[in-house]
Amino acid sequence: MEIQITQLYNPLLSYVKNRVRNQEDAEDLTQDVFLKLSKSNTKGIDNIKSWVYTIAKNTITDYYRKKHLQTNAIENDTFLQEDSNENVSIELSKCVNSFIDQLPEEYKELMILSEIKEIPQKEIAQQLNINYVTVRSKIQRGRKKLRQLFEGCCTVLQGGKGSIIDFKHKTDCNNTSSCS
Repeated sequence: MEIQITQLYNPLLSYVKNRVRNQEDAEDLTQDVFLKLSKSNTKGIDNIKSWVYTIAKNTITDYYRKKHLQTNAIENDTFLQEDSNENVSIELSKCVNSFIDQLPEEYKELMILSEIKEIPQKEIAQQLNINYVTVRSKIQRGRKKLRQLFEGCCTVLQGGKGSIIDFKHKTDCNNTSSCS
């Protein structure tokens, strides 16, 4: 088992790092995973690798739960004003339709149904008679393209929970539509 753990360390560290995006936290969490593994009863476990990654997934979930609670405490305690965040979101939402119009045809309808009309992806798949997995992946690609369009025209500052705190229009924006 010691050899398996040695072989798992670097791939597990990469797995955690990709989900946490902070080197020090990833190293700490990886150590926590192996600590939990050492405390667990591994006698009936056939696949140690699977067990380790399950522990890692749960450890990462716990990490974000704790972080979320800390973020809430800061946001509720101090300086973020909800109404200013709402104003920023409202102002940016004026741009969404014009950006969606710039998407390739295969993403436009899906993004309107998913993001504007807020229809669940499974319902979209049924309505359009498209495989659910295809709908899900096209919506993800559409969101990525939409984000690229936003980032091409705006610098967006986000809070701890992903809420939009502020944004600035870039001077070199190619967007021909008006967002303001």
